[in-house]
Amino acid sequence: MTVYVSALRIRHWVKNLFLFAAPFFGGSLASQTVISFALPAFLAFSFASSAVYIFNDIQDIAYDRRHPKKKNRPVTSGNITIKNAYITAILLVFISSVLSIFISLQFFFIVAIYIFIHIAYSLWLKDIPVVDLLCIASGFLLRVLAGGAAFHVDVSTWLLLTMFTISLVLASGKRIGETISLNEHAIKQRKALRYYSHSVLRAILLISASASLITYVMYTLEQHEGLVYTVPVVVFGLFRYIVLARKGFGDPTDAMTKDKWLALTVLAWLFVIALIRYN
Repeated sequence: MTVYVSALRIRHWVKNLFLFAAPFFGGSLASQTVISFALPAFLAFSFASSAVYIFNDIQDIAYDRRHPKKKNRPVTSGNITIKNAYITAILLVFISSVLSIFISLQFFFIVAIYIFIHIAYSLWLKDIPVVDLLCIASGFLLRVLAGGAAFHVDVSTWLLLTMFTISLVLASGKRIGETISLNEHAIKQRKALRYYSHSVLRAILLISASASLITYVMYTLEQHEGLVYTVPVVVFGLFRYIVLARKGFGDPTDAMTKDKWLALTVLAWLFVIALIRYN
């Protein structure tokens, strides 16, 4: 049972907190609708994302066996057979679908699109430069849209643009981290990396970071004038992540959970927003 839990990559479920972005920033996180559907929506997207992770592990098994860390994953190491991995992924998709339909048809379709895009990513799109970054970014964007659908909250255009650009920051930072940590073995692990140089990835990272800051400022001005005081916190967080990515720690989950300064920055940012929006 432990190996199956490990295969779910529960640590990565933290990304699914993006579901609550629209109601949190909009000041409706404590509404009855959000409270009622919070757990089902979170679990539905978490099971869907875990199914995608398992499917990706199956497709990448030959490459991951040469990876210093990924070779220890349950599917890659053989602790879970390919057949059982497929069964587990299908079961997770089924549970996710049942929960999603219970929430709303729109939420179900968004989750289905997420699964479709990431299966296509695992099979083909991950090998196409730039497209691979957009696929990673789409996952965060779809989480925000799914949250709006689940909790019946209008998602601001500026919030969508902010989430899209910050997702590109995380995607490019992850690629930089891979190229640094894997060195000359990077191309063997991911075909798309042969088309990226460090300078190109750094340019994408910096352009995306600049764009995300601009769109976030516009979003704060649209929503609540007090939110503009969170901009310095966001600037520090972006700069900190760029430093981490340049050192090879660009994986969003690792950066968030292992770097205390970034973690404290995110917590401080959320705390200040909560004070402004819920006081």
